[in-house]
Amino acid sequence: MDSYPSNVILLLLQIILHRQQSISHKDKKKDYNLLLVEPVIDTEVLKEFQNHKLVKLHAPDMCNIQLRSLRLLVNEIFEKGIPEVEGNIPVNIVSLANYYYAKRIKQIEDVELPRLRNEMKSNLG
Repeated sequence: MDSYPSNVILLLLQIILHRQQSISHKDKKKDYNLLLVEPVIDTEVLKEFQNHKLVKLHAPDMCNIQLRSLRLLVNEIFEKGIPEVEGNIPVNIVSLANYYYAKRIKQIEDVELPRLRNEMKSNLG
């Protein structure tokens, strides 16, 4: 799991969140809060993830991932939780997505923007 970029994990969590919202709207008997903690990972999630441009660009090996492997990956993400947080924040799709979103923003600020600035300076000079 650590080998995948944070933006790919964030995308996966966003796709899963969208799917859980869809499930809870279609079937009012499904508890949305439970779906956030124990998400349904089905072929719709799999296909949307496999066919997404971001996955094709940043993690092409995941374009052929099987449903079972995707479920294992999601379990791994949930088990890892939110490592840098102290306190009692519940681990669910939303809290995990927030964590990976913040991680991605930090990566952009610390790595991507300085790299782009250096490229621009070298191209101008």
